[in-house]
Amino acid sequence: MTRRFYDALKEALAASGWSIARLCDEAGVSRPQITKLMQRGDKGLPASTNVDDAVKIAHALGLTLDEMLEDRTAELRSEAASLWRKLTDDERNILLAAARGRREPED
Repeated sequence: MTRRFYDALKEALAASGWSIARLCDEAGVSRPQITKLMQRGDKGLPASTNVDDAVKIAHALGLTLDEMLEDRTAELRSEAASLWRKLTDDERNILLAAARGRREPED
């Protein structure tokens, strides 16, 4: 399960030792925006930013946004596709039938 951006950012800031000001300078994002996000998150209020700035922040920290949020969706899909390509046509038909709730491919 992915983490909230606020939680990921708080952890990444602590690990980096950077201040919000330094992070914003490195990422090229607005200090007031990120300060407000952190203040809201610290109070338990909903806290978010736009995806463009989230990506910039992650990259400034040397991470992808997926890594920062611990989102493994792309990795898992890639693994599933790789395994799928290794199957024979018969094995694929069996899996498709099972996924569709049937015991036999002809059902």
